[in-house]
Order: sequence, then C-alpha cells, then structure tokens
Amino acid sequence: MKRTLLLAGVAVLALAACNKNEKPEPRPVDFSQYKIRVEPVITRVTETNFENGDAIGVSVVKPSGDYAANVKLTYDGTAFASDLNWYEEGELASTLKAYYPYKEGEGLPTSFTVQHDQSKGTAASDFVSAVKEDVLPSANAVSMVFKHRLSRLVTTVKNNTGAAIESIVFEEFVPQAHIAADLTAKVVDGAKWQPLTPFFQDDKYYLIVPAQTVKPVVKVTAGGKTLSQELSEVSLEPGKQYSLSMVVNKEKIQVVLAGEIENWNDGGEITGGGPSFTENLEDGYFTYDGVKYDVVKMKDGKWWMAQNLAYLPEGCTPATELTAVTAGVFAPIRVNADQTAAEFTTDPEVVAKNGYLYQAEVALGLKVGDLTSVADAQKLEGAQGICPKGWHIPTIDDITGLVGKAVSPIETNTDAPYYDGANGSIVKLNADGFKMEAFGAISILDNTRTSGTFMGWVKSYSDKLSSGMMAGSTYAGVSYNTSGDETSGVKNLQFYGLMPMTNKATEAEYTCNGTKVSYRIATPVRCVRNE
Repeated sequence: MKRTLLLAGVAVLALAACNKNEKPEPRPVDFSQYKIRVEPVITRVTETNFENGDAIGVSVVKPSGDYAANVKLTYDGTAFASDLNWYEEGELASTLKAYYPYKEGEGLPTSFTVQHDQSKGTAASDFVSAVKEDVLPSANAVSMVFKHRLSRLVTTVKNNTGAAIESIVFEEFVPQAHIAADLTAKVVDGAKWQPLTPFFQDDKYYLIVPAQTVKPVVKVTAGGKTLSQELSEVSLEPGKQYSLSMVVNKEKIQVVLAGEIENWNDGGEITGGGPSFTENLEDGYFTYDGVKYDVVKMKDGKWWMAQNLAYLPEGCTPATELTAVTAGVFAPIRVNADQTAAEFTTDPEVVAKNGYLYQAEVALGLKVGDLTSVADAQKLEGAQGICPKGWHIPTIDDITGLVGKAVSPIETNTDAPYYDGANGSIVKLNADGFKMEAFGAISILDNTRTSGTFMGWVKSYSDKLSSGMMAGSTYAGVSYNTSGDETSGVKNLQFYGLMPMTNKATEAEYTCNGTKVSYRIATPVRCVRNE
C-alpha cells in the first residue's frame, strides 16, 4: 500500500477553519487511510527559504515504540514529502520528532558536526528540530515549532588596511554536538577544536557553532598579512545569535562581542511572505512583526495573548474619526483629561499597552465589505485572521472554556477555570497573568451607520473605561435590510466575542463573559494558540 507523508506549505490561510457548529463525524476505526501532514513554524534555515533538495527526518513514536523512524522528506519547491500514513489506532496518541538537515540512519541522529568550512553557506550546519507530544491521528496537519539548537555568530568588519580581506578564521570552537532524545544539542565536552571559516553575505560574516563556553580566537588575513586577536571568555546559548564588531588595522585587529539576540530574531521565519514571527513560550512571549507580546498558558490548558494586538495589516492606517465607519482599524481610546468622555489617542505608550481596535472582517483576515452572507461568516470560526502563524481569533469554545459564561443560547460551562459561580471573573483571570481590563470599543451597530460612538466611558465611573468588547470568530447572528428577508441583503452580522466589564464598586465584581459583537464594531484582539 502506498504511504505518503506530506509537509504542508506555510502560506497564511485565514479561512481554513472547521465549522464547529456542525456535528463532528464519528472518528473512523482505521486511520491508516489518512496521510500524516506536518505544518512547520520554523525560523529560516538559509538566509531566504528552504531550497529544492533540502531534507528533514521525521519519527513517529507510539507508546509501544517507533511507528516510523527517521523517515526522509525531501523539499520539492512546494512541500516536503515521503510515503507514510497514520497508524490504524485513531485514539492512540504519539510523539512526533523532526529535524534538519537529514542524516541517513536507522534512527534519529545522536551527534551533529558543523561544517569546518562554512564559506559557501551555513544551512548544512544549522541543526533545527521540533518535538510535539500527544498527537492523535487526524486528517488535519500537525503544527510543529522548529527551533535552532546551536548558536550563531554574526561579525561586522571595518577594514582599515587598504587591502582586501582574504580570509577570516575562528579558532577554539568545538564543532561536534551530542543530540539528545528530545533533539536538543550539547557540545561534546573534551572534543578537539577545529578552525572554522564563516560565510560572507551582505557585508557580514556568519558562523554556526554548538553552544559552548570558549575563549575564541579570530585570525584575519589581508594584504598577505595575518593578524590574530583573542576574545574574552563567552558562554554561548542554544538558539541565540551573538554579534561581533571587528576593526582591522594594518598592525592589529580589535574585536568586540557586542551582545546577544535571542532566537535569531533577525533571521525571520518561513511565513509565506507575511510578517516575521518567533515564539518564546518558555519565556512567556512571542515577537510578531517586530513587536514583543506577553503570552500566558491559562488553566484552560491554552496559550493566550496577555496583551492586545497592535499589528497593522498592510495598507491600513488607524482611523481617529468616528465617521470612518469602514476604516477597518481604529486607534485605541482613553478617557480625556477632564474625565468627561472617551477620546482617540495615538500615544505610542497607549498603543503598546492597549493595541488597536479592529472591525471583525479585518480581525478575521478580510477587508471591510467582504462578508456578505451567513455561510461565509460561519466558515471563519477559528480563523487565523491577523494573528501570527499557529494562533487564531478566539472561538466560542475558547471563550466558554476560559470564562464559562456567555449570552444565550450559549450554555454556561460551570467547569471553566475562571468562572466564579456567576460570571467570568477578571480578578481570577488576572491572578494568573491575563492582564484583562475594559479597553473600550468603537460602536458601529450595522453597515447602514455613517458614524460610530465611543463605547466604554460612563459618568458614574469617570476616571476609567469601564466596558468594552473583544473580537471572536464564531458566527452568532444576522439581520437583513428587510427583517427576515435574506434576499434584501445583510445589514449586520454578529460573532461571539468577549465583554470585559469593570463598572462595579469593587474589583472582585469585575466580569468578563462571552457576548455577541456586531461585525462593524471595532474591538481589541487577543489571539489563542492552536492546539
């Protein structure tokens, strides 16, 4: 029987979500009919992208042992592919392990050596890997986060010799690493160092080495003369990039290790040409389009953004006029200095703290005016939208799984971790790092309105915004231009979102429940990580 293993491409598919309102079909007994597919979130292997002929190795480990051991997948310009299907037991979870570059063998590699001469490129020396546990056979792709397991040096050179630099060589680095069962790498203690030659591109020299503590020596040859400089001892860490600044004079060179950049952030990601994105879940944040956002794993078992999104889709400018009813994105709002009303603000500190306000179509990855039917709205449940790769706009299941309560006809989930017996509790959420408050919104009730209103400020709580709404992706309702007449055209569509409310006497009474949000209302966005 032919077996196929496909590594799906990474183009952003904002509409590729299943409609959770539909009844799930029973899981078939024999899952071997489904191809295993792996969708990567991965920092760049080369300076541009994967290239034809690149290969990774994948293993599938069941509780009883290996189901597939070090299967080779080769990139053909659009996908990594091999011949492998899921096993038959649909309810039996397994662990997937994957790494690059592929090394032939009966199992996963236990060692890796960087190339001594990296002058033609660093891709073959860049060991990256991913491990994902508790994976069930499925027709859907498995998303895996690949990480760099070695360290990279990036050297900038100022040449004052008057002659061309003929070569740069780094000494004292051990090139061998031990690869553990979880595909992390550790330098081989006591191994012999080797001279290593970096790769030159765009006026910088790049070198990849195993993480280690070392006193590097740099040798530069220019005009037939070789100069040498020893650096201070440095401890390199896995997945981090270190920048060096070098000045080469006729009689000496000066080298300064300027510092480190975590997770090779300047390398970007394979995201189909979209914004850069790197995850640092272990440190509680991700970086998206150059902006760092706090994230937190809540007691519902899911990773949530712990602050609002401040990402501007291409071509969008935040509106600061209530009459801009189809702007798509609005500036955040705050209470004015007199505490008499809400107002727009473009203060960078407020934008960083509160994020922008997005109309639903833009939040869900579309343009204002794209949604014209209930069927199209229903397809958007769980959409990535403007969230980074591997994250999505919250669904009603995400919302009730977190806070428990939502408007009718949604049933209350009394087992939700942040349900206090009456409402979703902001105090309970924030005790676990959610950092929720009422951020306000721009209320535009339907697509016939020519102006919006500020939502969130009331006189009785004049010093703060005390209500708001937040975007969701599950369809909640529709109204037509002529009531009940679908042929008259959509007047309004609603999605289930969140409603934080702080219009109470004490913080203990602050609530955050699920609500219906009209699609032209502009709200903050918080993304949830895909499971």
